[in-house]
Amino acid sequence: MRDARLPHALLAACALCCVPFAHAQVSGSVGVVSDYRYRGYSLSDGEPAVQASVAYDAASGAYAGVFASSARYADATGVQWLPYAGIARRDAQGRSWDVGVRVSHFTGDADYDYLEAHVGLAFRRVAIRAHYAPDYFGQVSNAYLEVDGSVPVGERFRFLWHAGVARSGEGGAVYYERDPGPYGGQDPGYYRQREGDRTRVDVRTGVSLTTRACDVQLTWQRVDGGDAAAYTVPWNPNDRAGWVLGCARRW
Repeated sequence: MRDARLPHALLAACALCCVPFAHAQVSGSVGVVSDYRYRGYSLSDGEPAVQASVAYDAASGAYAGVFASSARYADATGVQWLPYAGIARRDAQGRSWDVGVRVSHFTGDADYDYLEAHVGLAFRRVAIRAHYAPDYFGQVSNAYLEVDGSVPVGERFRFLWHAGVARSGEGGAVYYERDPGPYGGQDPGYYRQREGDRTRVDVRTGVSLTTRACDVQLTWQRVDGGDAAAYTVPWNPNDRAGWVLGCARRW
């Protein structure tokens, strides 16, 4: 059942995105990718996706914004909305930290909404973030640690890399019509999903090119995990590796 608090959290986060911070800077982007992958999973069923974002950054360090992408999930199409808000601080050496919260909301009939908090630390070319969602995709708790980095190569090229490790909680009870099994099967009803390795790793590497028309990225992405039944998320955790091409116009 969907958490009744999520619509209120979504509205609150969207409201924050509209606050006219003093001396705030506004930025945004619109673009397309050949495959929308979220922490290694394809959320567009391997198909292209249209994406857009808008963000405010205040002089005080507060920030808020929203990201949206077309998505395909559970044999349905819709939009994933990711409103977020937080606060960040930077020191004289260029290091910064931030804490924030965001809500993932899917349009349509999918019951995958969830709230997630994070803490992060960024250096000149490397950023580290730890995330926690008590009800990831409306199903299980999930902790996620990611490290991202970029290295300039010339004036317009950058080498990009990312690594993430996720650990999900135990799967909840799910309904099975019938499971024959080795001894004649079991009655229909709710049964806890079987145990398994609930850790997964995703990696991404590639290059970006800044052009007058848009920022172009070409990345290779992969996710590896154990027993699919242990994840209780709506997409196959053993998605194959693949190349993703994207182009985003930023302003």
